[in-house]
Amino acid sequence: MSTAQAGARGSAKRDAVVEAATSAFLTHGYEASSMDAIAADAGVSKRTVYNHFPGKRDLFQAVVSRLYEGFYTDGGLTMPPDQPPEQALPAFLRSLLIHMRRPEVRGLLRLVIAEHQRFPELAQDYLEGGKSHAYALLDGYLAAQHARGRLNAPDPHVVATQLLGGIKEVLFWPTMLGLPVTADPERVVADSVAALLRAHGTAAGGGVVSRPADPTD
Repeated sequence: MSTAQAGARGSAKRDAVVEAATSAFLTHGYEASSMDAIAADAGVSKRTVYNHFPGKRDLFQAVVSRLYEGFYTDGGLTMPPDQPPEQALPAFLRSLLIHMRRPEVRGLLRLVIAEHQRFPELAQDYLEGGKSHAYALLDGYLAAQHARGRLNAPDPHVVATQLLGGIKEVLFWPTMLGLPVTADPERVVADSVAALLRAHGTAAGGGVVSRPADPTD
């Protein structure tokens, strides 16, 4: 077997383990999922599992990373700095909504909330391995627009938090509680972006400056 074939085989086994772990965690919870059962479901030996993942937490981190990889790769999501906010932000929010509607993503968050008291480290893994990357992408874009003078956003993370908080409060958290979403997603996205541009837009960016520029800029 060539080195390339061995590498591909190892990668396939790793993917199978992560897929089996995802199913196990979402079906049985974190504590009740055993490495033995995950190995059996993946069709590999327990030793193979531990060769890739020294412990169950490492495996959980891999599950989080894989779920969020889809957020970027499935839709080819990028936020080019030269793209104006009125185009880039709606596209980003639509991709994020598609991602958040995935049953695996909602299930993962429910798992983290349900098992937080016994395994508080899972929340940190969820934030660092998944959610923080989505925020970082948006933060970076808003910072670039501030630098270009299109937005007045000296603290891009605060602006990102406000934008995403408004979207999730209307379109995501009701689904986590089993409640219907009655608002039109496209209208919510359009209104949220418009509100951001009203609050942080600049004359150079074609928006309206609603507050004085930060004197430290």
